[in-house]
Amino acid sequence: MPGPAHDVVIVGGGVIGSSIAYHLTRRGAGTVLVLERETLGAGSTGKNAGGLRLQFSSEINARLSQLSLPRFERFEEEFGIDIAFHQVGYLFLVTKEREVAPFQRSLQLWQRLGIPARRVERDEIRAIFPELVVDDVLFGTFCQKDGHADPNSILNGFVSRARAGGATFREHAAVTAIDRERGRVRAVRVGEERIPCDIVIDAAGAWAPLVGAMVGVDLPIRPLRRHIFVTADAPGLDHPIPLTIEFASTLYLHGESGGILLGMADPSDPPAYNESVNWAFLPAVVERGMARLPLLERTSVRSGWAGLYEDTPDKHPIIGCVDGVDGFIVAAGFSGHGLMHAPAIGEIVADIVVGQTPALDVTPLRFSRFGTGEPVREHNVI
Repeated sequence: MPGPAHDVVIVGGGVIGSSIAYHLTRRGAGTVLVLERETLGAGSTGKNAGGLRLQFSSEINARLSQLSLPRFERFEEEFGIDIAFHQVGYLFLVTKEREVAPFQRSLQLWQRLGIPARRVERDEIRAIFPELVVDDVLFGTFCQKDGHADPNSILNGFVSRARAGGATFREHAAVTAIDRERGRVRAVRVGEERIPCDIVIDAAGAWAPLVGAMVGVDLPIRPLRRHIFVTADAPGLDHPIPLTIEFASTLYLHGESGGILLGMADPSDPPAYNESVNWAFLPAVVERGMARLPLLERTSVRSGWAGLYEDTPDKHPIIGCVDGVDGFIVAAGFSGHGLMHAPAIGEIVADIVVGQTPALDVTPLRFSRFGTGEPVREHNVI
């Protein structure tokens, strides 16, 4: 059964796909259709901790943040939606000697790029967050411009403006195949429906490899489960709480609705499309959390959920066209950083589609880097 033709079909209705749709409509890139297999934001976007930061160890990730952060600061002005962006800062805690040199290199990078992150010693950490235990902390890094926002509000802003610009969003529309002819994309299929198109953008997050396989492309992206737990009200925390990261353990926390949001990676979790909550992992998170923030003993966990990181071997996204498959563009593999880079990625991918030079050269993020041995390394991954 044929469907109406579109110039661009975006696979994935999360924050990346929606940002691309919005920026395409701003550029008059023709008809834009977004296909989402579940509901908009049902994947990683809706299960996100909401962190937005400038503190990355690779220059390209830092520059993506520099392009994106001002857009978040002006989001309400541009989109008419308050995203609850609390610029309480990101506080990285360095507790192991092996982390000293990488963070010192990062501090040099941030100084060169004009990122207002700085090294902080124990006394200043205590001044920023007095309730933390810092006896084992060698030093920290802090950037006041960083913070956290509401992922669903960010998504809604992109979707509403994209729709106003003429983009169409379809939920419960899982792509089952992509038709090609003489090496070029010609249509996507949703069940029995065939939708002709000129360009397909794979913005399917952790599910991007399944879309890539439809055109014979093996995207090196693994789904990794990440847990988030939120406590009831935490008495005594009546000041701004930075998004705090104990780098060695990957524990992170920030204030959330009067309580504390806690997350930590489980190194024993294998790659899998598994979004169930492993409640047996909760004691490990709580134990680590109480060791760093003892007042957590006064509260209790009220909710928890799990989502998927879209992890690449070098912890950087895959952005751009794919050699040998004309009309197929990838915007996936953000390794937990998609939300914070969504404004920049939307602009960059829209520029690629319309043949303009992006504001940032994303050639280092091309798919072919994995075959040519040119990975881009990111140290600051949680």
